[in-house]
Amino acid sequence: VVVADPPLAASASTTGLCTRTPRSIVVSMLNDTAAFNSTGVAEDQVTLVGLFNQLLALLFPIWPWEPFIVMPFALEILRAKRKTGLSVGFVTIFAAVFCLAHGVGFVQAIDTVFYGGSGICACALPGAPDDIDTKAMCNMMAIHIFLMLLMGVFFARIALSPSRRVPVGGLEAVYCSRAALFFVVGGVSQGIPYWAVTFQYPERFEEFMRADGFYSARGITPGAVEFVSPLVWIVYGLYSYGELMSLVDSAGNTANDKASVGGALPPMV
Repeated sequence: VVVADPPLAASASTTGLCTRTPRSIVVSMLNDTAAFNSTGVAEDQVTLVGLFNQLLALLFPIWPWEPFIVMPFALEILRAKRKTGLSVGFVTIFAAVFCLAHGVGFVQAIDTVFYGGSGICACALPGAPDDIDTKAMCNMMAIHIFLMLLMGVFFARIALSPSRRVPVGGLEAVYCSRAALFFVVGGVSQGIPYWAVTFQYPERFEEFMRADGFYSARGITPGAVEFVSPLVWIVYGLYSYGELMSLVDSAGNTANDKASVGGALPPMV
């Protein structure tokens, strides 16, 4: 038996589909059957998509975007202090855990791509203006989930192997290769949702940057922070790739000159 509440007013500024009354949430979890209606108002029944979105509705407003901007600089400081092994271990384990954690949004991404549903956008855009179309943004968020999960599987396999997690030699090349992969793919996949809505409304770019972030809806975290954070990751990833290519060239030249034994290309991952 489903107990219906009075209709709720649809509003993107109040977490959109996640605007629920306490009684409707309890009833939804007990019934665990239907989803959201076509008007964007949460009904009293919920599928697995809705259950995961209830969890994400709690997580997104407290998501720490600011530390993401600082992370690449902190890792470079460790490298400068010749603690490359620590940097390798951190990037590997963090990438595995962080990327696999996106599995909470996997069902929603499937819902968006294959069934045309609202997916993770049901709860991920509490700060989005009421008057914008977020369909393209939702599709890009689904792609973001898929890319992060693929990376999570890749890094988890490395992290679970003691010999590969932090290899004995070639740490600089190992770090640069892993950092390049993680920060470029992670940065692009995090950035494409914001880029999508920016391309839709280029005339409102400044407004979006000054307003509360779409994801966090926090006054202390304006849209500019959520927009810049992925860009910092991409730049650092490309920098790491450049460093890797320098190491590869250096190793190749050493081998060609026969100046040392074992001048083969350094290990990558």
